[in-house]
Amino acid sequence: MDVFGPAVRVSTSRLVRLATCAFICAMYLASPAFGQDPAPADAPAPTATTQPEPSTPASAPAATAEPPQQAAGAPKTMTLWDMVKAGGTVMIVIMLLSVAALSLVIYFMVTLTPAREVPLQFVKRAQAQIRAGDLRGAYQMCEDRDEFIANVLRAGLRMHGHDRYVIQEAMESEGERRAALLWQRISYLNNIGVIAPMLGLLGTVTGMMGAFGAIAYNDAQSKSIVMAYNVAQALVTTAAGLVLGIIAFIFYYYLRGRVVTIIAHVEAHASEFVELLTGKGPIE
Repeated sequence: MDVFGPAVRVSTSRLVRLATCAFICAMYLASPAFGQDPAPADAPAPTATTQPEPSTPASAPAATAEPPQQAAGAPKTMTLWDMVKAGGTVMIVIMLLSVAALSLVIYFMVTLTPAREVPLQFVKRAQAQIRAGDLRGAYQMCEDRDEFIANVLRAGLRMHGHDRYVIQEAMESEGERRAALLWQRISYLNNIGVIAPMLGLLGTVTGMMGAFGAIAYNDAQSKSIVMAYNVAQALVTTAAGLVLGIIAFIFYYYLRGRVVTIIAHVEAHASEFVELLTGKGPIE
C-alpha cells in the first residue's frame, strides 16, 4: 500500500488537471463568442456568395422583359425635315438650289431636243419652197418660228443675192449666236453642280467650328448635345451638297450631248440651204 500510495496520488492530481482543462474548453466552445470567430483561410466561401440569390417576385420578369421588346422595335431615323433642321441655313440654301436644278432639268428635257430645234417637217417644207423659187414664202415662214434652224435659214435668206461666202458667213454667225445661247442655258446646271459641293463644305466648316466651340466653352451637361447638333450639321450639309452636285453634273453632261447633236444637225442642213440659195434671184 505504501509503495503504490505516491503513484496513486500523482495520477489523481493529473486527472484533476485534465478534467479542469476539459471543462474550460467545453465552456469556451459553448460560449456565443465562439460563433463570431472568422472562418479559417481554407474554409469554403461564405454562404452569402455561394448561395444563389432569392428568386424575384412574379412581377419582376415582366419588368425585365420590357426593354428587349422596346429594343426589338424599329430604330428611329432622321427624316428629310430633320435633316433640313440639322443643316441650318446652309441646308436651306442647298434645298433651294435643288428645287431650281429640278425645274431646269424638267424644262430642258422637254424643250432642248433635236426634234424641237431642228424639226424635219419644217426643213423639208423650206427646201421645197426654195427649190420652187418661193423665197418670200420661205422667209415669212422663218419669221413666225423661233427654232434654231429657222433663225439660221432666215439669216441666209436675208443675205440672198450676195456672194456665196456672204450668205454662208451670215448663217454661220447666226448659228454661233444660237449655239452660245444653248450652251448658256445648260450652263446653269453646271454652275449648280459646282456651287452645291462648296456650300456643303461651308456647312462642314461651320459645323465643326461649332463642335469645337462646344468642347471649349460649354459645360459638361450641354457639351454633348451641342457637339452632336453641330456634327450633324456638318455631315448633313456635306452629303446634301455632294448629292446635288453629282445629280446636276449628270444631267448637265447628258444635255450637253443633246446640244452637240442639235448643232451637228443644224450644220448639216445649213450646208444644204447654202447650196439651194446659191444662184437664186433676190427675194421680192
